[in-house]
Amino acid sequence: MAKTRQRTAKRTLCSLIGLLALSLLPACDENDVSPPVAPTQVYTVSGDGRITVYWNDYPEIYSDDISGYRIWSRYYQVGDEDDPARDFFVIGEVAVRDNYDADWGQYHYVDTDVENGVDYEYAVTAVSPHGESYRSFEIVIDTPLPMSESPLTIFDVAGPNHHLAGFDFSLAAEHGAYDDNGAAGLVDPTVGGTTADVRVRFDTAGIPWLETMRADVHVQDYGTFLDGNNQLDFAGVSWAPEFGWSESGVLELIVGHIYVVEIYNEPDSGDIHYAKLGVASVDGNARFARIMWAYQSVNGLPELAAPQSRGGGDDGTRPISL
Repeated sequence: MAKTRQRTAKRTLCSLIGLLALSLLPACDENDVSPPVAPTQVYTVSGDGRITVYWNDYPEIYSDDISGYRIWSRYYQVGDEDDPARDFFVIGEVAVRDNYDADWGQYHYVDTDVENGVDYEYAVTAVSPHGESYRSFEIVIDTPLPMSESPLTIFDVAGPNHHLAGFDFSLAAEHGAYDDNGAAGLVDPTVGGTTADVRVRFDTAGIPWLETMRADVHVQDYGTFLDGNNQLDFAGVSWAPEFGWSESGVLELIVGHIYVVEIYNEPDSGDIHYAKLGVASVDGNARFARIMWAYQSVNGLPELAAPQSRGGGDDGTRPISL
């Protein structure tokens, strides 16, 4: 409807100009020969080893000959978003109506050429036969974060599957969610020199408990996080708290709860990482739990899920959110 109104307005304007000054002005073309306007509402959602860029179809409202969009990216360093000379590079293209959600009027592009823990800035341009738009004006910065894509089964340390009862967050992050390794991060906590950060133990009543494996690993129950379908809302915890760690290092594993973990890898050097673990389900008879996990690979950063579009809000102050 907006395009129809625009084309009608153009034809009317051209007719008036032609009647008033036909001999003085060049003929009007109802097709816009200017480069397209820039895409807007650009934001990102990141996961393990990938960042998805989203933008709207705003340029197509003003030009009916948009052929597609180019996605630009660059490495980001804190503060350099204010440098107008910063260099972006084209990482992909999306044709009109490809990767498109008509209900939302929104496109997307998945960037898998990224490293966990590294900051990236993104922009999008619109392309037509008359040229290319300016890059989108939002400041959009994101960092992929190692996390599980689906629940992981962890067993009772006192049972026959004790070799799958311990969990090493950094090892899980190293393998990643895209290695087709369903047991990534699971280790045997009963062997000497185990790298497990935490382990699971069921009591005689079939109740599971989460136990830290070392004095330099701290844990706390951050509470219940459920979505509208009464399922675990793993994105519900965005940041690790500063205080509130369990003194005993032993907590009951409860379905729907999310647990935050603080891991000192090298206390003397201050190397510290944060992680979270959510409980999707528990089977007290089979003595296993199904968990989700996320690990912050950036030293000292308490952010516990992929940030959605750092900066770039309507007022330029979109918060870091997980």
